Amino acid sequence: MRLIQAPSEVIKPLQKRLNVLLKQVRVPDYLHSGIPKRSHLSNSEQHMLAAGATVTVDVSDFYPSITRQRVFRLFRNVFQCPGDVADAMADLVCYQGKLATGSPASVLVSFWACRDMFDLIAQRVTTQGGAFTLYVDDVAITGDTIGHGDIQWLDRLLRRFGFSSKVEKAKLFRKTRAKVVTGRAFRHGISRAPNKKHKEMHEARAEIESGRATIKAKRGLVGQLENIGNLDQERGTSLKAEAKKLRSTLPPPRRRRRVIHRPVKTGPEVAT
Repeated sequence: MRLIQAPSEVIKPLQKRLNVLLKQVRVPDYLHSGIPKRSHLSNSEQHMLAAGATVTVDVSDFYPSITRQRVFRLFRNVFQCPGDVADAMADLVCYQGKLATGSPASVLVSFWACRDMFDLIAQRVTTQGGAFTLYVDDVAITGDTIGHGDIQWLDRLLRRFGFSSKVEKAKLFRKTRAKVVTGRAFRHGISRAPNKKHKEMHEARAEIESGRATIKAKRGLVGQLENIGNLDQERGTSLKAEAKKLRSTLPPPRRRRRVIHRPVKTGPEVAT
C-alpha cells in the first residue's frame, strides 16, 4: 500500500504552478510520465514495436528515497536557482525530509532529481541498439542483447545512486513470449489487456448475469470494458460498444462533495 501525503489547500496551487513550469522544460524521449501526449500506453508502445527480449524493473520506494537534499541540489545545481530559492522549492515539494507522494509536481521533480541515473540507463541501452523507457518508477528496456545480466546491472546502478530495485519482482520477457509493460500486454506487435484484467472482467460479467450485481458493480464493469477496450486491438471496438450499452441502462451518478483533512506543514525543515 502506498501512503499518499496530500498537500494543504495553501500549498497545492503552488505545486501545481511548479508542475506547469516543469512541463515546459524539454525532456528526453524515454520519459513518458507527467508529459502531455505521453502516457503508460505510449510507454508500452515503444517496447511493443521494438525487437528483442524485454526487462522490466520497479524502483523500490521511489519518492520516499528522494531526499530533500537531493531535491535542493536539483533546484540549486540543475535549474541554477539561488540558494534561498532552492531551499524554498525543496520545502514546497518535500514532506518530512522526503519528496511528497501526493504533490502534483512530484512526477517531474522525481525525474529531474534522478535524471543523471536514468541517462546512464539510456546510454547503455541505446549503445546496444535497444529501447529504454521510464514511467514514474517503472524502468523497461528491450533489445536483442537484453537478458538476466541487465537486471543485475540495473540493481547495482540503482544502489549506487541510493535506490534499490524489487529484484524479486523484475521480469524478463523472452523475444517470442507475450510481454507486459505498464499495464499493456502484447505479443508480436499486437496489443491486448493482461490476462488478469480479462479474468476480472469475466468475473464481473458473471456477477451481473446472475442478477445479484449492484449499480456500483455495473459501473465497475463499464470501466473495465472501456479500459480493456483501449488495450485490445482485436476486440476493442466490441468491448467499448458493450460498455456504452451497459452505461445507458444505469442512472446518472450522484455527485457528492468530500471533505478531506490534509496534513499541513507547520514550518520549514532545517537542512543538516
